[in-house]
Amino acid sequence: MRWVIRLLVVMLCLGLALPALVAAEEPVMSKYNVKFWGRVKFDIEYDTAQFANYNDFLGAPADSQATAGASNNSTNFNPRDTRLGFSASHTADDWVGKAVVEMDFYGDNNGNNLIPRMRLGYVELANKDMGTSLRAGQDWIPIQSTNPSTIDFGILTASGNLWWRVPQVTLRQKIEGFELLAGAMLHRRTSTASETRYPWVLGRAAYSFEAFDGKHMVAVDGGYQSDKVKNSTGSDDDIDRWLVGAEAKFSFGPVLVKGEIWTGEGIGSHFLRYNLDVHDTDSGAATSFDEWEAWGGWIDATYKITPKWSATAGFGIDDPDDSQYERQTGTLNRKFKENRTIFVNTWYSLTQGIKVGAEFMHLQANREDAGGNNFRDKGQRITTSMFYAF
Repeated sequence: MRWVIRLLVVMLCLGLALPALVAAEEPVMSKYNVKFWGRVKFDIEYDTAQFANYNDFLGAPADSQATAGASNNSTNFNPRDTRLGFSASHTADDWVGKAVVEMDFYGDNNGNNLIPRMRLGYVELANKDMGTSLRAGQDWIPIQSTNPSTIDFGILTASGNLWWRVPQVTLRQKIEGFELLAGAMLHRRTSTASETRYPWVLGRAAYSFEAFDGKHMVAVDGGYQSDKVKNSTGSDDDIDRWLVGAEAKFSFGPVLVKGEIWTGEGIGSHFLRYNLDVHDTDSGAATSFDEWEAWGGWIDATYKITPKWSATAGFGIDDPDDSQYERQTGTLNRKFKENRTIFVNTWYSLTQGIKVGAEFMHLQANREDAGGNNFRDKGQRITTSMFYAF
């Protein structure tokens, strides 16, 4: 009789477990719309000089009077611009909620292990009927948001293009062809000893329109931040950071022309202009700091030669105030009186997902030594690239 009872127990357990086993065979999907994307990009780079900040993408040529082997030639095999991302979204009446996460491999490079880092991580709530959206999290800076079409990851860093990805809150409103933006952004605090109390306050007005069989965009934007910088005496100097600029895109058949221009004071780390925001007013004693004025911009043109083949040429310049540079001392790798880049590149699609490219970039930084004599640092980078997007 015991074996009958045991058999009944086994059959009961199987009966309870069977629906779960069948259900487990079915794919489990999120209740939201989930999309995945990514790319694998491998660059082979040949440099004719040392480039200061940064190794894997271009900033400015190294200061030849303060850097040993500044004219050193070298080759780099660089897979770091490989990316992975996903988004989740849902719709409720006229409201659309969305979350975006993206990473690349430009994190801290311990032991030459390419560590992932967060590129994007934000939440967005938009109303389709009203044309209003609110975005909070890490995203591309919302002003000066047009970027040049370089193969180099640096997209004209320190040569006219202001860019970065910074934690922010932005409100956007679309009205006909206009998009109005107001927001605030601030780098994540790395220490509670930080003196920064206020974020950058930003605004942008863009207008998109069609003419001459093409789609075009023009925009004006700007921002302001009240900040403090500690000097060598231990006291704080008040720094008023501000920026105004314009950007545009014009499409004429197979040709796309785009660019930006800007001017301001104290424009620093939030726009990837590290060490170009304040200057020492006391001949190197660092007892007092003031805002460093600058202007810059860039322009490029892309020609779609065939559906598979395109070519781009462009130019960028970053021009800090020369009189304020004269007070600088020490290693000037991140400082210059002017830094400019000229580039040409081409992409060719082998298949729908795979393309190959090549790029030539020429950089020139104008500097001044301690004796007041001007000198120039130059260098070139030649890049070949293979790219698979999915």
